[in-house]
Amino acid sequence: MPAPSPEPGPPRASAWRGLLFLVPIALWTLGGAALVALIAVLVPAVRRGGFVPLVRLWGRVPLRLCGVALEVHGREHVATPAPRLILFNHVSLLDLYVLAALAPPRPLVLYKKEFSRIPGLGLALRTLRMIPVDRGNHEAAVRSVAEAGQRLVDEGASCLMAPEGTRSRRGGLQDFKLGAFHLAATRGIPIVPMVMQGIERVLPMGSYLIRSGTVRVDYLAPIDTTGWRADEARSHAREVRARFLELVPPAPGSEGGPPLSGSA
Repeated sequence: MPAPSPEPGPPRASAWRGLLFLVPIALWTLGGAALVALIAVLVPAVRRGGFVPLVRLWGRVPLRLCGVALEVHGREHVATPAPRLILFNHVSLLDLYVLAALAPPRPLVLYKKEFSRIPGLGLALRTLRMIPVDRGNHEAAVRSVAEAGQRLVDEGASCLMAPEGTRSRRGGLQDFKLGAFHLAATRGIPIVPMVMQGIERVLPMGSYLIRSGTVRVDYLAPIDTTGWRADEARSHAREVRARFLELVPPAPGSEGGPPLSGSA
């Protein structure tokens, strides 16, 4: 377990680059994703899994334009193809670019189905065989998680999931949903915590202007889930969340966090 990193400093520059490149980044986000989808359709090798360099490029361009540096530790935990669950703390929209820029071999993403309606991006997600999750339909969501579990075993994929379920709008780490831990228990898939720090300063919640700065990413040592039981998923979720809390604070109103503003 790495020692907690120093509190990330303020962004190295103002948001002027984010303002300057706001439209180009928006066009790249949609048009670049559509281009990745087109290449995947035209080139079978890309569709079969050779799309990782394209996905990484798609994520790195906006970061480079806005002066965002990635400081990554523990890459060896995700460097080779292997069935694993990579669980990350969900901070803001910048997560999308960071996750793409650091895409592991054979990535598999569970994404909320609303993304399917975004031009270009939705097409890329479907073409690359990522798995939509309907958060409003429990049975459909369970089927999506089960499909991910099967593909983890069949394809040796690395599945990226946000155990909080949604972005942390109040800052800090929210309580974890249980889907990832049921999956880990039923399939015996190891979990790799991916802890991101500094994103809330580079792209604060509610803002669309990316600021220059550094995002630190720590891949922690894999957690062996052999012997886990699905009926103990809540306990396992707390154990894994405790690993995250060694590096990031809890969200207000979450387990272990400060009370919500105005609450008793």
